[in-house]
Amino acid sequence: MVENVHALTARAGTWQETTGLVEKLNRTLRGWANYFEVGTVIKAYRAIDNYTAVRLRRWLRFKHKVRRRKGGAYPLSHLYGHFRLVRLCRLGHDVSWVKA
Repeated sequence: MVENVHALTARAGTWQETTGLVEKLNRTLRGWANYFEVGTVIKAYRAIDNYTAVRLRRWLRFKHKVRRRKGGAYPLSHLYGHFRLVRLCRLGHDVSWVKA
């Protein structure tokens, strides 16, 4: 999964729209989460969430030519709120795309 996220957020892909990239990331993350939802997956979900946020921030900074700031150029609230990136750690039975 790390390789998939890495490939999707490569610097060569900064030509695409941010919403398009986030849709691809969400589709990939949802598929992976649905396939591997059996067993204890919280640590894996947390690791993938952290890695995805880091890669998306790096991609956005490169795309928009924004330098790193002390407080962070793209906080988690912006990634998960504005861009609507899927957060695997928050998955529950109330989420419609999770299998029952």
